Amino acid sequence: MNESVTFDGSFEGFLCVVYAVYYEKLAPLVIQIAGQEQLTLCDTPPVDIKTDDSRASRVYNAICEKIARDAGQRVYYAFLADDEGRLLAILQYIKLGFLVGGAVDSHLHEDFVARVHRLAKYVWREAHLLHGFCRFESVLLNSGNAEKPSESEVLYAPVTPKNDVLVLLAQHFCERLKHRAWVIHDKSRNKAAVYDGHTYTIVTVPAGEANIVHTSDEAQTRELWTAFFNAIAISERKNPRLQRQMLPLYFRGNMTEFR
Repeated sequence: MNESVTFDGSFEGFLCVVYAVYYEKLAPLVIQIAGQEQLTLCDTPPVDIKTDDSRASRVYNAICEKIARDAGQRVYYAFLADDEGRLLAILQYIKLGFLVGGAVDSHLHEDFVARVHRLAKYVWREAHLLHGFCRFESVLLNSGNAEKPSESEVLYAPVTPKNDVLVLLAQHFCERLKHRAWVIHDKSRNKAAVYDGHTYTIVTVPAGEANIVHTSDEAQTRELWTAFFNAIAISERKNPRLQRQMLPLYFRGNMTEFR
């Protein structure tokens, strides 16, 4: 019997859905995030799958061992894509992979295999571009403690990605800026990665409540960077079409040199 299932929206939760398909014999026709359900054609209430880290690890390890290690990363990247049909496509990809192993990636004639490849590449490319397009600003971050208010100087980078790449950015900048405290704010999803110099955590940021104040040196730094950007430009060789290909317009709202 086909089922409608829900999970908590995390990657680990989705892997638990895969576990339920194999060990609880569910055959989901619809997979949705709890709290974001839409009307479906299923005539039974959705089955809510609880997240269990041990089950999630078991499934992920099976994907890496029975299919390929690259398949585990590909599945994860495709999961981060902003695409409504990605969940069933990933499930079908995993099921076929468990049958044919690493050869699943040669089955690009299957729509779901091609979709997983396309989405994973799309997410990787956006994260890769943001590695260079993130613009950190020196700000004073309010502690939010009403009894003992305090401010600390941190680096702050607002981003508005199309896909949910915040974790990928956090992992990258943990290596690049490992000795500085920083915050990467995903304004599209109202959450942020907060790094204290040792580890990062993902926190929720209510819309419109990011309480930041720029440091006194930030304005001068912006002016210098903008002046440098304009100085190295060669007006006679401007190519707006090529520039848009290399630097999509939706990145520019958060970049100092385009404000």
